[in-house]
Amino acid sequence: MKKNLFKILSLLTSFIPTKFLIKLSGKQTIYPFYHIINNNSPAHIKHLYPVRSIRQFEKDLDFLQKYFTASEFLQNKNKSAFILSFDDGLSDVYKTITPILKKRKIPAIFFINSAFIDNKDMFINYISSLKKENPKIDYKGYLKTEKPYLTKQQISELKTEGFTIGAHSINHPLFSEISEEEQIRQTKESIKFVTENFGETQKLFAFPFTDNGVKDTFFDTVFKNKITDYTFGTAGIKDDKIKNNIQRIPIEKYGMSAKRHIKTEYLLYILKKIIGKHIVEH
Repeated sequence: MKKNLFKILSLLTSFIPTKFLIKLSGKQTIYPFYHIINNNSPAHIKHLYPVRSIRQFEKDLDFLQKYFTASEFLQNKNKSAFILSFDDGLSDVYKTITPILKKRKIPAIFFINSAFIDNKDMFINYISSLKKENPKIDYKGYLKTEKPYLTKQQISELKTEGFTIGAHSINHPLFSEISEEEQIRQTKESIKFVTENFGETQKLFAFPFTDNGVKDTFFDTVFKNKITDYTFGTAGIKDDKIKNNIQRIPIEKYGMSAKRHIKTEYLLYILKKIIGKHIVEH
């Protein structure tokens, strides 16, 4: 139902100017995110979500740079800014994405899972996608031959080039399905991995899947104990009752262009604000 509503509203946005939506919403800064950019859909992702081609991504960036200024996190002094991020630490970041970003002078945050770096292991959903493609496949062999994840060396290079490295948990669990103790461990250990290996001073953590179902006590613990500075959810354009928890826009979710998706997010935010449903309560 949510998907159908989103698609219906997306049709209406073609008649509404982008600048008008931005102004009416009062939301000047947005946080779009992706996982992968590839002209082909790799087997480990093929059965999970739509993959943006390089051409589609370039068009997305054309739209973003037309209406917003590319900015580093916490350094956006412009009225309309976008902070771009990528989840899961996939090797396409190094091979395909960063050359495009460097050419356009766009900063980004790369959120990585500590257990998967150097292709030591694989996200369970990626294994499931592989097995749908080939039930007899050996995913460990796939890791060795295809190398879907970034290496420490590649991440170090990205950090040296000015990109920001963030944590995305150890092995990508759904936080609402694990204990709060385990949530804190996943957050603490993955951030420790980032700070110790790459010298990252900002302690940024993006929830795997979603922050839906995460309790206030988790946020109290990680912020009061300075385990992390900021956390990031995936609810789109929304406010959050937790001051340092920021909601991002999952651009790949419905397979739309960034223009259509972001304009729809703005329209949804405006409509929800009217009825008081624009704040994530947790």
